[in-house]
Order: sequence, then structure tokens, then C-alpha cells
Amino acid sequence: MIIIGDLHGGYPELLSRIRKFKLENTTFIQVGDWGLGFQPVAHDLKALSQIDSFMRSSGNQLLIIRGNHDHKWFWDQGHTFGLQHVLLVKDYTVMEIAQQRVLFIGGGISIDRLNRTTGKTYWPDEEIVYDETLLNAVCQAGVDIVISHIAPREAWPYTYNEVVQHFITKELSNGHDLAADLENERQLMSRIYHKAAAAGCHSWYYGHYHESHTEERNGITFRCVSVMELYSPTHTP
Repeated sequence: MIIIGDLHGGYPELLSRIRKFKLENTTFIQVGDWGLGFQPVAHDLKALSQIDSFMRSSGNQLLIIRGNHDHKWFWDQGHTFGLQHVLLVKDYTVMEIAQQRVLFIGGGISIDRLNRTTGKTYWPDEEIVYDETLLNAVCQAGVDIVISHIAPREAWPYTYNEVVQHFITKELSNGHDLAADLENERQLMSRIYHKAAAAGCHSWYYGHYHESHTEERNGITFRCVSVMELYSPTHTP
């Protein structure tokens, strides 16, 4: 299992690295911000089909969750695309991978949403969907690993950097409270964290913050995967 960081449309480089390092018969998990929705639908579907063929040729499987820079429509309709080696994983899906139960949770807030165009580079349904009924159901059988786009409040980062502060100030001047929205989404993810921890979670992988960071808290190893990073516990190309 290899975890892939945010791509923002940079999948050609990803495929090149998979080919270069001869990575075969591997499950790749991408943590969101693939960049689906920024070009015409037909172009994205063609690219997904080509990636599907590439993955099939090397015996690989690619799982993708949605980030804030992704159009949720693709995940809602993914089952109709005829893909076999690329899966757009819906929120609250649990899969068994390498004898581990893996829970997938996508979504997040774009800090630069005021600069974006609704329906073209920004989608209001980008945020986390908290569903306690689904969460309770999937946790009953146990959870070993969580894959998400953003982190719970209990994990790094704990403060806002200068870029985030810039957009918080900008939104305040436009009558919006970005800081409150960001805090709310981290708290929603914290609810998921507590349920997953009680269900036996030992590892949590996420992206969004564009840096590599590892820490252990309360028996869970948290790993933020940076942009275009390919990460596994034993090998990082």
C-alpha cells in the first residue's frame, strides 16, 4: 500500500514515477485534490480511462478520495464510468487492504474559495459530510486505518500559517468567518477520530496541508503526505 499526496492535476508525473520505480501489484491510495472537475467532463473521463488502462497493465489498483479541489459529482457518478483499476471511493467506505480495515473520508474547505468560480474551480459541496449513522455502522466491525483529506483537531497542524491567516482576513472583510468554518470542519473530523480510535485505529493518513509530517498521539500514528509524495512505511520513491 502506497499513499499519494495531493496532485492538483499532476497525474502525468505520478504515472511517470510509478513507471520509473517499476511499482507493480500495488494498491495506491490518493488522499484527495486529484483535480477532477477543472476541465470538461469528457476530458476528465478520458484521462481516468487512460489511467485505468495504465494501472491494469502493471497489476495496480488506484483508490482516490475527494478533496476540496475536486468536483463531488465524479464520486457520486463514479460507479457508471466503467473503471476497473481506478476507484473513486465514496465517504464512509470501508475496504480491507493487506488485512487492514481502511475507512475513507473525503472533503474539506478551500481557504481561497472567494477567489474561485463556483461550478468551475469551486464547488459548495466540497466540505466534509458528517454522518454519524454511517460512521457508527462502519466502526462496529473495527477500523485499523483512516484515510482522509483533512486532519482532526488532535493532529498536526495546530495553528494557521501565514497563507491561511491571509485568507481569514480577506473573508472577514467580505463578511465571512473562514476561521469558524475551518474550526468546525476540524471538530467534525475530531468526532470521526474519537469513533475510529475506539474502533481500534492505529494509523491515519491525510493530505491537504502540503507538507510531510509524522507524529504519534494516543496510540495512533498520523502521517500528513505532501504534494506529489508517494509514501509507504517501508519505501518512499
